[in-house]
Amino acid sequence: MTEMNEVLLIALATLVALALPLWMKYKSQILNRFSEKLDDLEEVIEETTGIDVELSEVVEEVLEDAVEDVERLAEDFAEDGELEKGRLDSVIEEVKDDIQEATDDLVDDIVEDLNENLEETLGNMTVSALRGMLKERSLPVSGRKAELIQRLLE
Repeated sequence: MTEMNEVLLIALATLVALALPLWMKYKSQILNRFSEKLDDLEEVIEETTGIDVELSEVVEEVLEDAVEDVERLAEDFAEDGELEKGRLDSVIEEVKDDIQEATDDLVDDIVEDLNENLEETLGNMTVSALRGMLKERSLPVSGRKAELIQRLLE
């Protein structure tokens, strides 16, 4: 680790240690406000796209894990006055992994919702509109409505 990185790490640890009491005091208020904003965003996404996205659960889970990790770092620093080399990097990697896992889960949920919405949308279309879509894709246009929908979904 370079001297500059060590200085930055010490500065960050000092800042976290100093901010810890304020964070502990206002943590629930900050997280609640953040959650309210996420709920508003979820509503806008659902109204605009028809997709029911659960952003608040994903972000809250990742945030809580990250906060716990940072709190442990700050407590260690407050007790020892120093941080283990590599500990901050380890915490950052854990947060990255948590974000990646949460993002993958969210994408899976969105794809599932899109498929459900697509099937419903196709079900609301007329047979002639479905046949038009099939024709555009050079697919067979014969059969019952359910068969046409299934062909489009495949």
